Order: sequence, then structure tokens, then C-alpha cells
Amino acid sequence: MQSRVRAAVAGAMLSTYAIHAHAYDWLNDWRTRFKTDAGYEFGSKGNFQADINDYSGDTTNPAGGAKILEDQTTWRRKELYAYAKAPFGVDATAGYDLQSKLWVDNFFHFGNNKIGDFRLGQFKTLVGWEEGVISSTATTFLERALPVQAVNMGRRLGVDWTYQGLPHWLVTLGYQSGGDLNGDNDGHGPSAHVVFNPLEEKNEVVHLGVALSRENRGTTTDGRGIATLPTARFRARPEANLTSTRLVDSGNLKNAGDIDRFGLEGAWIHGPLLAQGEYLRFRADFSDVKPTYTGGGYYLLAAWMLTGESRDYKAGAVGNVTPAHRYGAIEIAARYSEVDLNDGTVLGGMQHDWTLGANWYLGSHLKFQVNYVHAYSNKYNAALKRSIEIDPRIFELRTQVYF
Repeated sequence: MQSRVRAAVAGAMLSTYAIHAHAYDWLNDWRTRFKTDAGYEFGSKGNFQADINDYSGDTTNPAGGAKILEDQTTWRRKELYAYAKAPFGVDATAGYDLQSKLWVDNFFHFGNNKIGDFRLGQFKTLVGWEEGVISSTATTFLERALPVQAVNMGRRLGVDWTYQGLPHWLVTLGYQSGGDLNGDNDGHGPSAHVVFNPLEEKNEVVHLGVALSRENRGTTTDGRGIATLPTARFRARPEANLTSTRLVDSGNLKNAGDIDRFGLEGAWIHGPLLAQGEYLRFRADFSDVKPTYTGGGYYLLAAWMLTGESRDYKAGAVGNVTPAHRYGAIEIAARYSEVDLNDGTVLGGMQHDWTLGANWYLGSHLKFQVNYVHAYSNKYNAALKRSIEIDPRIFELRTQVYF
């Protein structure tokens, strides 16, 4: 662990040296696009995140003593996008994550100020603001909060329409057609996201939003074309996502029917202060005799820019900061998150996490993050016939390059 931390610190020191060795514009003016005389634009975007996850405290399963949380150092994301824009309002984006070997955002877009913006393809679903709208390049902490992980549907194939023509309002309506480009996430249904900004000025924003969706899991088929029973599952990693372990997990729930999701969200940007939170719920029906299953949770976070800058905000999403100093911008943050997946006979468990974090922004493309997470989980164990607590502590580091 110490050698890895020394390597991360050495990298940060080399980045600091680069500020003095080169003009500051080197950290901002990356030539990743070009535009023709006729107004056509072609370019690339990327998000590369290298992470360290180090665990202490409870890292084994009390039921058998097996190690369930292992220290890891690897890439979290290696996302690369190519895009093209036409001068008459049409553009297309294609993205692939070289780390997970999965397709990410891939869509066609058309729009203008009068009619709004239409997308057709694969993109993130709307319920769970921190996941569905806020970019993974701009998260305050390394990972999304527990209830966002449990409730958000991920990326789906579909169509949506966003309209910002009404003062202070942003409306997005969508329909997911079922599945994604990777052959996962079957399900279809409508969704909506409405944002009201009673205040939206430079360095002063109030964001109030509501999101909802209805998903029908439908009947799926396996690789041989045989119909399979639709299932639903709700779970969350311990806000450290290099691991595949979930301390709370509903398990596969067969014969899933309609799944309703609902979210309330709010944020306040006041100069260097960011306060943000969400409340999320889901309700799953089944085609057999199982009762309705409900669950969800919430998170609250606060972040403070020690160097005085203010977080960016555009089109209903909180963004990164643009540093005002040669040495970059420094932010500290704290978050509390909670999720409850126990309901009736489904004992998916309960968990709450406390997280402290710090972020260092260098120019417009480099970001260093450190998090300390103390997780508390309680879940029924069938082998022991009782609930068990697993409470790990997690130290996380990230070096991020984005453009």
C-alpha cells in the first residue's frame, strides 16, 4: 500500500512540476477536435481513471471466513468517444470502454432552441440524477452513492426529448425500448425528468428536480431462443467499484413485472459551496404470488472549494470546476448515503456509508481524488440464520485524465 501511495504522490508532484515547466495553457488547450470551413466538426472525447482501493476492518465473510474485499489497483474506466457534428443541428457520438469492454454512450442527436433536442440510441436512464445526468468525469466522489447504484437502470437503447425553451425549466421525456448494445438490461418503458431552477446565475444555482420511470421486464430469451423468466435485482457496491462484492443485494427476483422508480433531487451552488442530495425509491411487481417489493434510500453531500472557485452547472448537471490559479483548484467534501433493500420476505440488507474526500483539479483535463469510506452493512445470512454486520473501511485514490 505504501509503495502505491508513494507512486501516486510522485505522479502528483510530476504534474506540479509540469505546470512550471510548460505554459499553463498546456493544461487547458488540448486539440481534440477540428472544424471545417463549411462548419462540420469532428473530434474525440475521453475519460481515463486509474484507481487504488485499499480495504481494512471487516474484509471477510463471517459465514465462512472467505475474503470478500481484496485490495486492487487498476483502471476504473478507459472510455474513448468519437463524434461528428453538422452545421444544421445533427450530430452522432460513438463510445466504448476499453476497460470493461462495453459500449457506452452511442447515439444520434438532432435539435435546436425551438423544438428541443432529440436523441436516438444508447444512453443513461433518467432516474438517479448522480448517475443518469451528471457525467462520470465530474463526480464529487470516486463512486456514486449507494441508493443511486441500487435504483438507476444503467444505459438502455431508446429515444428521448429534452426541452429548455421555458425560463427556469428543463424537461426530458424518454422511452427505453429494452436491452442495450451489450445484450444486457432487458426491459422497456417510459421515463421523465423535470428540473426547476428558481435561481441560475454565475456561481449561484438552485436545482430542484423530480424523475420517474416505469419499466416492464417482459419475457426474454436465452442464446438458444428459449423463453426465460424475467428477473429483477437491486444491489450496490460499497462505494468502491473495483470490487464485484455487494454487501447489500436483493438477489434475482423471478417473474418480475412492472418496476416503478422515483427520485427527488436538489442542489445549491453558492460560490465555492456545493450542497447536493437525492431521495430514491423503487417498487417492483411480480406476475406470481410474490408481494410487491419496495426499497430505496438517500444521500446528502457538501463540498467546499478551498481555492474559491465555483462548480460549473449546465443543462441540469453539476460539472467540474475551472481552476483560477496556476496550481489548480482544491476541494474538500463529505457525504452520507443510505440504502434499504429489506422488505417483507426479501432481505437484501441495509447499508449506510460515511465518506470524506478531497479533489485537486489541474487545468481542464487532470483531476486527482482521494476518498475515505467507512461502510456499515447489515444483511440476513441464510447459512447462519441470522443477520450479520460487515463494516469495512476503504481508502481510495484516483488519477483522472478527461477531455
